[in-house]
Amino acid sequence: MEDSEEDAAAVLNDIWSPRRPVPNFFAAAERLRTALPGSVPHPTRAFTSGATALRVNYTPAIKSISIDKVAELFNLPDLRGALADYLDREGAHAQNFHSFGRQRRSPPDAHLPFRDLQIWYKVRLQQKSYHDSSSLGPVFTINARPPDRTWEYGRHDAAILQVDAHHEWPSSGLVGHAVVDVRLIMCPVSPKGIRLVWSDRFLVYVQRFDIVSQRQASVDRTTGLHVLNRATRASGEFLGDIFPLDQIKSYAHLVPRFGETADIRLTSTNSFHSARSFLLNKYFDKDFYYALSL
Repeated sequence: MEDSEEDAAAVLNDIWSPRRPVPNFFAAAERLRTALPGSVPHPTRAFTSGATALRVNYTPAIKSISIDKVAELFNLPDLRGALADYLDREGAHAQNFHSFGRQRRSPPDAHLPFRDLQIWYKVRLQQKSYHDSSSLGPVFTINARPPDRTWEYGRHDAAILQVDAHHEWPSSGLVGHAVVDVRLIMCPVSPKGIRLVWSDRFLVYVQRFDIVSQRQASVDRTTGLHVLNRATRASGEFLGDIFPLDQIKSYAHLVPRFGETADIRLTSTNSFHSARSFLLNKYFDKDFYYALSL
């Protein structure tokens, strides 16, 4: 009997065990943090924030491009104003935390202390297990790519963004956090002969989703999932803002909410842009499920 149980366990282990060893982004970030000054690029390409480790490619997808060209390439007309608002909140020294602002205070042609940006098309992240901080979870990729022939509106993914420093992911769940659409990953390029404090930190432009209450309940009663709509400003524009990249805490999987009938125009490459409502899928990963359920 014991042999048959061991055989069954071996079969299940063979089916469900990962084929590749799980990388350790936390160890990689620690090696870079303790490296000799000048031996690694800054900002470092791997870093940690709480129970999350993030990593970008060594070489940016675009090494230098003007802010206005980025705004056009990624279809983000308020990018310059968003950067100006970010710097206004930062002040003379880089702060540690940012929250969403309701109104865009800076004009679209605001003056900035830099002209160019470096651009990355993706960031990979890894989290510690919800119940065992010594165990590492799988690596997820969050894309932030501009439009191309295949992806008419660009390829970008959703994420969980911390917006309240007093609430930590994953123990706080969605309290103090927002679901966002990651549109742009960047780092300012300091002008020649000048080193800006902001050039030592990766930034991300995101657009927020609002959680929609469902008949006096926080989730859809049929699926048990949160219902999301894109947040907008009074002008009708999507509510977008700029944050430090390390405020991203988790990948988020969104599913278009079709209702009684699905829009036949939706495809795998345009549904994230064109769907009006989404479900926040908590079932795609066990640790994500624990964060939203316990």
